[in-house]
Amino acid sequence: MHTLKPLVCDQGLFLSSTAFFKCEILKSVMGTHFKFYFILIFLLGINKFVSAETVLSQTVGSVGDDIVSSREVKVQATIERILFPVKEKGASPVENKTKEKKGTKQKSVRRNELFELSPKDLSFQNELSSTLLEIVIQKEAESFKVAQPTDSELKEAVQKVEKAVGGHSYWNGLEVGAKELESVLKRKLTAKKFIKIKTDLMTALVTDQDALNYYEKNRLKFGQLPFSNFKENIKTFLAQQQMEERLKTLFEVIKRKYKVRNYLVEGRAVH
Repeated sequence: MHTLKPLVCDQGLFLSSTAFFKCEILKSVMGTHFKFYFILIFLLGINKFVSAETVLSQTVGSVGDDIVSSREVKVQATIERILFPVKEKGASPVENKTKEKKGTKQKSVRRNELFELSPKDLSFQNELSSTLLEIVIQKEAESFKVAQPTDSELKEAVQKVEKAVGGHSYWNGLEVGAKELESVLKRKLTAKKFIKIKTDLMTALVTDQDALNYYEKNRLKFGQLPFSNFKENIKTFLAQQQMEERLKTLFEVIKRKYKVRNYLVEGRAVH
């Protein structure tokens, strides 16, 4: 059998600075007595490793034995803005009533560019919490066999995301494959449906007296206008407030059940 001569740096076959650097790694780690085909495989392996390192970034949380990377948080956050654009919210019944008087409507925030996220951003912590919450909610929903998205819903979501991210370098850099995209979308749609089910069950019954009590305690906010002008908005506001408190309690129970850990809060993100 013909034996190939080893490919080494001093043969002059590595001309670029990058290639020379790789060659030096080979010389120091492996020596200079490997076959040509093995060296090529090793070089390809280095390129793949560098690419993966750039994308994965760091481990920022876990659910049980499953880790969550900053890359996964970025993917989740981008998809969230595409499928469920952020809406303006009135902070109180007074602001909501003022918008109604002016005839203004709540509008989705639209951007020409994708939502881009960095672990250094102040909003990253919230997006990490959302990602961890989605993961445990999907687990909880699957354990009860509820809130599963239909094939048509999943297909529609895939098409919408693919259309939105097409040609964007930020998304391309995340290297999201078709299977991963479908998995993330299934998780997100399941979480949204599960929350909707729980929300409907938790709808609070707020009485007129509850609304009047709130009105009386916050008279300065309402000025000289009568209670009747704000009654329905106050009832909606109080019901939403109660529902959010109940959901928060439920989510805390679920997070403990599935052993959720947020490494950023613990101060131990792994690079």
